[in-house]
Amino acid sequence: MQIAVPGFIEGLHEDVEQLMYAYGRCRRRAYGMKWKALRKSLKPDRLGVIRQLTSQERIPARYVVTAYDSADTIPAHVTFGGRRLQRFMMAGKISREEYRLRRNNVLACRGEANQKGNLCLRIEGKRLRVTVGDRRWIWLPLLIPEKYRARYAHYLDGSKPYTVLMKRRLDRRGYNVKVTIDVEEPTSEEPTRLMLLDINSGHVDFAVADKRDLKPIAFGKINCHELLDSRKGKNELLIHKIVNKIGNIAKHYDAEVTAGKLRTLTSKKHRHANRRVHRMSQFKFRQVSAYKLPLSGVKYSEHSEAYTSKVGRTLSKPLGLDVHKASAYAFAIKVMDYKSFTCFLRGGRLHEGDGILNAQRSGGKLANSHTLGLQRLGVPFKAYAYSYAFGATPQCKGWGGGFQAESLHASILQVKV
Repeated sequence: MQIAVPGFIEGLHEDVEQLMYAYGRCRRRAYGMKWKALRKSLKPDRLGVIRQLTSQERIPARYVVTAYDSADTIPAHVTFGGRRLQRFMMAGKISREEYRLRRNNVLACRGEANQKGNLCLRIEGKRLRVTVGDRRWIWLPLLIPEKYRARYAHYLDGSKPYTVLMKRRLDRRGYNVKVTIDVEEPTSEEPTRLMLLDINSGHVDFAVADKRDLKPIAFGKINCHELLDSRKGKNELLIHKIVNKIGNIAKHYDAEVTAGKLRTLTSKKHRHANRRVHRMSQFKFRQVSAYKLPLSGVKYSEHSEAYTSKVGRTLSKPLGLDVHKASAYAFAIKVMDYKSFTCFLRGGRLHEGDGILNAQRSGGKLANSHTLGLQRLGVPFKAYAYSYAFGATPQCKGWGGGFQAESLHASILQVKV
């Protein structure tokens, strides 16, 4: 698990600017040498390239190693600095010097455990020591927000390796700094409940269910309509607020969080719905949840939510909920008891005769054996294509003796962001 600590250095410095230009040249040359060898069906000589660039560019070898590793992950046919910026330069909208300045705006160094965290970009108290040459250093005042310094100061004392990345701001007021630390995930007991998220246009519905018997604990909705029309910066801030709310609810119920991967790009019938749903920044939401929830001690995972809305429409009336909250509960059924989920999905119908439950399709033919999973779920209801006898005593994960319809009732929460 990685932890990112932000920072800021005010003002530009000539030695750092020269290092950024040299670092940018190392990245581009390492990238070119690698693909030149691959086009000749040869294996790139990593050590040879690093030695050559270190001797020619005359910068510390740690910078060159980091530049090579970053260029090694870049695919073929890439324009450094961006093709859009290159077109601006070719059209005369920006000067060649401006193009070179924007293209060489990064300096990074990978951390090492035996070098007090980082050899070339080392944090010393409230300063950043930058190695600019052979036994030559400069110290720059580093501003780290107090909440990050108080929480992660024990990781920045040199006991663990950390990677430092400096990036020049577009307004040239200074450098943004990002410190990345690899830490072990905190060990905790396995949660006994599961919190499922159903992401919709302007709101996120959730259901909390018990893993042992699938009984719903709580349903709720987080309103976030501002996400549909907010600008980029505010959009990201709202996503962080939503994830914080989800983390607080999951901690309260001692539940792990599972989010669904939604794919509606291939749908042709609901293009307007696709446009509204995808304005919810679902990828960014999952990205923030994946790193932020584990930091707060909440386990997070992702699962396909295909057909959960279809099953949710079936369950909404007997549960007394709207379709979205019922879809979240259907998502819980899919994750924890897939056979029962397939029963709802296939449109089975249950009849009781001679005290034995028989599963049949609406056409009269016997259903697949998976359809019998409905009786394992034990949900007494009469809705849509299903009918169920209330006198039956179905068997499910934790429900051995049957129950009444009231056993599915749970509290409903309303949260605003």
